[in-house]
Order: sequence, then structure tokens, then C-alpha cells
Amino acid sequence: MVEAGRRSLSLAALAVAPLLLLLALAIWFISDRLVTIGPFDRAQIEGVVVLPLIALAPGAAALAGSGSTSPALARLVVAVTSIATGLFVVVGLAASITFLDCRPATSPLEVVPRTLPTAFALGVGFAISATAAWRPALHAGRLAAVLVGAAVWVVAAGIGLFALFVSFPPLSCGGPQA
Repeated sequence: MVEAGRRSLSLAALAVAPLLLLLALAIWFISDRLVTIGPFDRAQIEGVVVLPLIALAPGAAALAGSGSTSPALARLVVAVTSIATGLFVVVGLAASITFLDCRPATSPLEVVPRTLPTAFALGVGFAISATAAWRPALHAGRLAAVLVGAAVWVVAAGIGLFALFVSFPPLSCGGPQA
């Protein structure tokens, strides 16, 4: 009976990281639509709430996986979360980018190839962050695992941002100034 309870708790813990990402997405969506919530504008909410939730997710995945009764399932959850993150980035960028190289994009599918490096960096970045936090989760403790996961995710997010700027360079489409 105790073993069954531990197993169900272990399986429930595996959902924490994906749920953190979904919560961050929901808060971002709401703050983006409302623009302000109380005294806070959407940039403050995204910087103070959304980004930390996203950064905590890889450490949470490592903590859940390291204490799981099914490490293979934990790795599968991290892999599926990484793939879902990458797909979300592709869909989100393809739906929101309307200009390419100073001309209107004819279709969201035209944008997709340029979104792939950013999606790859952020999707694989989640998996690398969770993997990097796994050993500290086993040996060093919870705080170390969360900090390692967040630190590695910040590096992966920086690489993803760099890939975004390389794929979609900010261009001045106007004529030369006289």
C-alpha cells in the first residue's frame, strides 16, 4: 500500500515541470491580453513571474526524475517536454512574424525554416538543463539542482535569442537617409 502511494506521488511529480511551463504560458497570455494587472505592466509580469517559472522547470524536472520510481518515464517526460517546447516556438514564431527581408511573408510556412534554430536551441536547451540538474538533484540537494537547471536554461535561452536575431535580423527597410 505504501509502495503504491509512493509510486503515484512519484508519477504525479513528473508533471510538475510541464505544468510550470503551462502556468508560465497562461500567465504570459493573460498579461499580454490585459497589458496591465494592478500596478504591473506586462513586461514586469513576464520578467518577474513568467521567466522565473520557465527557468525553474528544468530543475523541477530533474528533482522529479531523480526521485522517481521510473527513471525511464522521467526521461521520456523531459524529452516530450523538450519537443513540445520546440514545436511551440516554431508555431508561435511562424504565427507572429509577418515580414521577411523587407517584404511581407506570403505564408507562415515561409517563416518556419528560419524558426528552427531558435526552436532547437530552446527545446534542446530544456533537455540539457534538466540533464545538467539531474546529478545535483541526486547528490547535492534540491536548491543546487534548481540553480543548476536555471543557470543552464539561461545560457540556452541566450543561445536561442542569438539564433532568433541571426535568423530574423533587424533590418531597416527604408531608403538611405539624405
